[in-house]
Amino acid sequence: MKKALGILLLFTNGLICFGQEFSTAFQEQIKKAQQEHQIPAISVNLITPDTIYTFVNGKVRTTKKERITPEAKFHLGSNSKAITSFIAMHLSENNSITWDTSFFELFPELKASSDKAYEAITLSDLLSHNARIKPYTTGTALAKFNSLAGTTSEKRYAFSKAVLAETPAKTGTYSNAGYVLAALMLEKASGKTFKQLLDETMNELDLDYFIGFPNKENEMFPWGHIEENGSFIALDPNHPYKLPSYMSSAGDLSMNSADYAKFIQLNLNGLLGTDNYLTSEDYKTLHFGKASYAYGWGNIVKDGAQLSYHDGSTGTYYCHTVVFPEKKIAVVLMANTASQEAVKALYELQKTISDNPKTVIK
Repeated sequence: MKKALGILLLFTNGLICFGQEFSTAFQEQIKKAQQEHQIPAISVNLITPDTIYTFVNGKVRTTKKERITPEAKFHLGSNSKAITSFIAMHLSENNSITWDTSFFELFPELKASSDKAYEAITLSDLLSHNARIKPYTTGTALAKFNSLAGTTSEKRYAFSKAVLAETPAKTGTYSNAGYVLAALMLEKASGKTFKQLLDETMNELDLDYFIGFPNKENEMFPWGHIEENGSFIALDPNHPYKLPSYMSSAGDLSMNSADYAKFIQLNLNGLLGTDNYLTSEDYKTLHFGKASYAYGWGNIVKDGAQLSYHDGSTGTYYCHTVVFPEKKIAVVLMANTASQEAVKALYELQKTISDNPKTVIK
């Protein structure tokens, strides 16, 4: 689905270097962490304004010898929310929608059947988890919607209608469902399906992606692993566990290391003052426009410096992304397991990189 762009990615930074290698010593440290913490496949990335250092290593699954390639996709989980918010911001720049657009301005027919607490919710509220929409972060909670019929957009509409009729959650509740409603708003405002919006955005950026677990696209991409009854099990492409199609905007995108790192590099450069696909000011809004959680990005102040971050997991893969504007770096780690030990190892590797990035590339 990739196509030539010719207008982006080489915008103002001169030569951008992709796929540069980490030091041999740091590569060995990553391999050791994999072995000690049962991480079958891993992707580690250090991103600077003009260079991406990448190490992709491991097996498709624990029980086979097939090695993954640099093109292998990993599941982003809830890191997909940053892409949804990115698309929303692009539409706002083109005046298709605004951050203050009311949900019921676009769907007045749903107002009568919705709880009154939702009367004033906006696109901004939905993308920043301030709409009091219930979370729907587990398969058990979503099970009651298994019988939804029709196209993905029709399911998204039916899901949204049902959710809006429910008792509101507490203020500030992190909500996957809120991102479903947001995608519905983007569809109505643009006259395109969310999949079409994804395709257009990724094509314009010359990035590849897939909706769903990566091994459903290609069996040689990493299989997700879970711990079940004391065993470490790889879920094959035909395993029934998957996210509903209408949840793609909340957490069901997969990308390979290089393309996801390029997307994060756009964000990093935007935060450093460079206009690219979005304006620099809009990147600052996405990452830091609201305290704690802005739009697809959480944020904190650490050691006097702002940083933005997001983690994503459906229990079978894990993606950990942190952007350090003041250090002029971002760090991305992805794995095909979300065990506690594996996640701890990813955080330790991230800290090693971010504390002194020069040491891992010598």
